[in-house]
Amino acid sequence: MTESIAVTGHEATATPLVSVAGVSKRFGGVIAIKRTDITLYPGEVHALLGENGAGKSTLVNILAGIVQPDAGTLTVNGDTITIHNPHAARALGISVVHQHPVVFPDLTVAENIMFAAAPPRTSLHTLDWKAVQANSIRAMERLQVKLDPRELVQNLSAADQQLLEIVKALSDDTALLILDEPTAALSKHEVDHLMEVIRRLKSQGVAILFVGHRLDEVFELADRVTVSRDGTTIISGPAAEFTPESVVTHLVGRTLESVFPKEDVELGDVHLEVRDFTRKGAYENVNFTVRKGEILGLAGLVGAGRTEISRGIFGLDPVDSGEVLIGGKPVRIVGPGDAMKHKIAYVPEDRTREGAVLEQSISFNLSLAVLDTLSSFGLVKSKSDRELSADYIKRLGVRTSGPEQLISALSGGNQQKVVLGKWLATNPEILILDDPTKGVDVGAKSEVYKIVGRMAQAGLAIILISNELEELLSVSDRVITFYRGAQGREFTERPFDSETVLASMTGQH
Repeated sequence: MTESIAVTGHEATATPLVSVAGVSKRFGGVIAIKRTDITLYPGEVHALLGENGAGKSTLVNILAGIVQPDAGTLTVNGDTITIHNPHAARALGISVVHQHPVVFPDLTVAENIMFAAAPPRTSLHTLDWKAVQANSIRAMERLQVKLDPRELVQNLSAADQQLLEIVKALSDDTALLILDEPTAALSKHEVDHLMEVIRRLKSQGVAILFVGHRLDEVFELADRVTVSRDGTTIISGPAAEFTPESVVTHLVGRTLESVFPKEDVELGDVHLEVRDFTRKGAYENVNFTVRKGEILGLAGLVGAGRTEISRGIFGLDPVDSGEVLIGGKPVRIVGPGDAMKHKIAYVPEDRTREGAVLEQSISFNLSLAVLDTLSSFGLVKSKSDRELSADYIKRLGVRTSGPEQLISALSGGNQQKVVLGKWLATNPEILILDDPTKGVDVGAKSEVYKIVGRMAQAGLAIILISNELEELLSVSDRVITFYRGAQGREFTERPFDSETVLASMTGQH
């Protein structure tokens, strides 16, 4: 049932640019969205929130003309219309910037911008390269984006490629810009820059639909919020009338405290110790311990050195000096193989590039780290492989059609469960988690942290890195801050004060 709150502002004073009313879409026997409503106004940032499977992508694809609704109406500038294809959407002034930039890496910035509109021609009908350069510069100046038009796109950072996508989207007369998870791969500094660009567009009267998971960004940016759950609009209204806690409750149907539960665990002896860990240019003189059953949170901004420290412990990167002790005894780790022999598991930050083989099956991915135990004379025993897959799919609650399903077809949260399962199959005693809920929705985050809590109850020593401070403070037993490679304060008393921890993360000891 759709909830309602008092709405104020644009409804009384402005004509909507785009209205979606009672829109539904079914794919076979699966209902993607049902009776969805959303209204978008010029010069307003509207945040669309929902878990994976809530229907956000389907709604975006309907607005982009990629799929057609089965029921409901779309209104643009007061006229009821049908958006038959992406070309029709662009003609209506609707542009989409997807989470992963769609660019030509071997072409220049200017050439990429050129392909977003009709390429300029000379009187002889050849490409007017001077106009290509001039048009690209003019398009970037509108947003105060400073990219070299002659630079190959493959040399740009992820953040600059995202900005290039926005410039391309606005090379036509865009009235509605849809941003689908635009900050997922960006650092805090890059996010801040993108926020400035979005505010600039807003001031120019562009309507912006912001699809995201990060609530801090939503409350910093959005004028209006719509929450979807199970394909249905749950609530919509001015952002000022929401809190992070109320949004989470609407997203998952339960309170924030239950989303990131902290189980009481009796801590054991110190199992992992890092002494005087140093890698020049990354981190220096790092010292900490982790006890059995403990979750140690490493807090810091992007670039603080936390990922580099975890990679050093696991043997992925060389260390200039320092040592690792397990059970009080120094161990030699010069590669991941050594780490695995000492019962260390590492879930990397980028699951799609380092954690999983996307174009292989769930079964293939779950068995990767334990092939030696599943093999006989170099051949994988199919029965053992099937039993392993069935066990971890059930144990971790992976939502799948079966173990042979490609991992690329899973949601982000279920992909992360498979990556966790791959390492839990090694029966580790030390588990390093680098941003384990990156890019997954609130409900999936809750499920991941419940798994982590069970691992702590089983006695694993756990190191947790997260760029979501609220999550880190909710599930950690102890927190150590890092700033530009230097170890900061240690916090041992729960509940942790987020403002104090954040001050230490930014070098304000």
